[in-house]
Amino acid sequence: MEFEHFLKRLDAVKSAQADGDAAHDELLPIMAKARKAAFRADPSPKVSAVAATIFPKDNKAHILLIERESYKGVHSAQVGFPGGKVEPGDVDLYETALREMEEEVGIQRNVPVLVRALTQVYIPPSRFLVHPFIYYLPSVPSMVRDQREVKQIIQMPVAHLLDHGNVVEGKITMSHGVAIKTPYFEFEEFKIWGATAMMLSEMKRIFLTSL
Repeated sequence: MEFEHFLKRLDAVKSAQADGDAAHDELLPIMAKARKAAFRADPSPKVSAVAATIFPKDNKAHILLIERESYKGVHSAQVGFPGGKVEPGDVDLYETALREMEEEVGIQRNVPVLVRALTQVYIPPSRFLVHPFIYYLPSVPSMVRDQREVKQIIQMPVAHLLDHGNVVEGKITMSHGVAIKTPYFEFEEFKIWGATAMMLSEMKRIFLTSL
């Protein structure tokens, strides 16, 4: 997909209606079916925000993702969007997403342009309530990864997201070594699953109806 086409259809992307919950369910791991009940039972989830950013590369629209470094935690070594938990100095959730993106991949927070919010996602194992936002970058970004948190920066074409053949079902080995069966997006050597896949599924619905 041409990046210029994405820009011309921005108003349609902003106004497109998408059933976020239904989109999430399409990529939901079987083990996470009770997530809504878990959310209702959690009186104080940890609030976070992520930036799902579209940018041009070779005149094509791409999505910015990162592979996280391995660490002792639920989301170790997973593929996700730049983002993280709300910090005391953040003015709002938009600022959280932009600050985290600046810290993790070096994109200055004044550069991305907000497109729209996506449906929040609750992650029972980590108790994070994630607020995703779509941004775009007007030009090819200069990116420098945080070597402590980010193993590598991933640039996935929007056209790849929209190809139904790139959603497969298989086994994922979690950070504690347990293998689960789940649908996921396949890109190069990466298996993009869990909360990130659920957010991508909503983006896919929005893009298919507006681009």
